[in-house]
This record gives sequence, C-alpha cells and structure tokens, in this order.
Amino acid sequence: MKYLLLILVTVFTLQYATAAKQCQDKSSQCQQYKDFCYLSSIKKNCPATCKTCTTTPTKKPTLAPPVTNAPGACGKGKDLSISSIIGGSNAQKGDWPWQILLKNRNKPSCGGTLINNRWVVTAAHCISSFSSKPYSVVVGEHDWKKVEGTEVEHKVEKVVVHPGWDRAAINNDIALLKLKKPVTFTKFVQPACMPSGDAKLGSHNCFITGWGKIKHPGNMHTYLQEANLIPVTKKVCEAKNFPSIGVHVTDGMLCAGDGNVKSGCHGDSGGPFVCHVNGRWELHGAVSHGSGTCKSKETYTVFAKVFHFKKWIEMEMRKW
Repeated sequence: MKYLLLILVTVFTLQYATAAKQCQDKSSQCQQYKDFCYLSSIKKNCPATCKTCTTTPTKKPTLAPPVTNAPGACGKGKDLSISSIIGGSNAQKGDWPWQILLKNRNKPSCGGTLINNRWVVTAAHCISSFSSKPYSVVVGEHDWKKVEGTEVEHKVEKVVVHPGWDRAAINNDIALLKLKKPVTFTKFVQPACMPSGDAKLGSHNCFITGWGKIKHPGNMHTYLQEANLIPVTKKVCEAKNFPSIGVHVTDGMLCAGDGNVKSGCHGDSGGPFVCHVNGRWELHGAVSHGSGTCKSKETYTVFAKVFHFKKWIEMEMRKW
C-alpha cells in the first residue's frame, strides 16, 4: 500500500510538471495581448495567458447576457413621408439618432452606428490601436464644430476587430466598440435595428450618413450629411469596382450607389448604411471603401455587410 501511494504521488507530480511545462507562454509580450485571445495566433503563442492549455480542462466561460434595446425603441429616425457624402445634403437634426462620431486621440476620425446602449458598429480600418484608450464616441452629434447640447461623449471600454480582417483585400472590414457606460436614450440618441435579412436590391429606401468630405480634395464636413444609395448585386458591383480599384467584392460586402454623383468619402468610414424595412430602420452596412477620389462613376460605395456578420456581432456582445 505504501509503495502504491508513492507511485501515485510520483505519477501525479510528473503529470503536473508536464502540464506546467506545456502551459507556458512562448512570448514575453503575451500579457500585453491578453484581450485578443480570440485570435488563433495569440491563442497558440500564449496558452497560459489565454488559458487554453490542453493538459487541463478549461472551464467554459460564462457568457454575459446580451445587451438589449428598450422595447420597440430601435430604428426610429427619419420620416420618409417627409420629403460627408458626395452629392448628399445636410441631414435634419434627430433624423439619424444612431449615428456616432468616433474620435481617435480626441480628433474626429470615423463614423459608426449605435446598436444598443453599450455597443457601436464601425469599420476595422478605423481602428489603429487594439487598446481602447485612444478612442471615444460622441452620441447625439450633428454639427461637430459646435456645442448644441444634445451631444454626449463616451469613453470606449473594449475594442473588438473581426479576426478575419484583411487590410490588403479590405475584407471583413468591421469592428465593435463597447462603451464604458450605457448611453441614455433621447430623441437624438437611439439605436438602429439589427438587420432581419439581406438588404433589398434596388431599394430606394436606403441611406448613407456621415461627416465625410463633400468634395475631393477636401476635409470632413461640419454638418451630418445624408444620401440615398441603391443596393446592387455582387456581380454588378464586381464588374464596376474591380477594374477601377482592383478589389474583389466578397460575401462580406454590400455595394450601393446611384450611378450619378452620390458616394461615400473619406471621413464617412465606419458609418451607417440603413434601410427602411417594415416601418423601422435596419443597419445593413458599415462604410468600408470605394473610389480613392470619391467618384461614384468609378465605383460603387462598398460597406461591410452587417447581416453577414450578425452572428459574430451577437456572439461578441455576449462574450464581453
């Protein structure tokens, strides 16, 4: 019995030592990247930090309950019965209450869309740092050069970039921002609804909004702009865009335009492309790319297709 106990203790000690050895980070920088363990490369090189060691069972993380909107509150904006963006026009204050202004180191940089009281959808290419420190989000904004009393600035708590983001191909160009504190909903601050399906091709009830340039060359516009863009098929978009800018259209992209002068431009990036569906506004795109000179005759405006990423968005909101 004494020898059996000694053998068992020895085996356990060896197993523990082996597990401890295998459960070591391969880089001294792992702690710096502990918030990005959802990326396979980080997970592989930082098993101890990411707690993914295969020798000991890992406890399944408890998912946080989803952050929900107030009942019936999403998608309330511009009234279509009342009849920067190239070729667009000044938006009326309160028409697009989900539009946010993203600041990087206190400077306006991109747009985004409020989808509930804690989360914002934007473009991956708007994110230059995985740290949340440089970023803040302004809700209720209209003229970003004036204090109008409706705007509130929120610090960002968490930055989540899609793990498949490919800068060279401009693919999976989508990111999420979690705010440190919940926003207070008002007439000028409301979330857009998540899409119930694909955007209806040929629909005239879809709009892009943002503070991007209204001419090129130029600077971000002062007032929030709006423009009506019509969604087109992937095939039609590929035929126009690829010969012009050399970027293929993927399943994670949605294209829209009017074939005339309306187009997204620098500064609109990450901002919303919403469509009026069954009486409410749904978020169907986050501004991604297009013509380098913002000419709609050269390319359609391309968005990250939100419906394509809907499950990923919902999973990340529950995780964090």
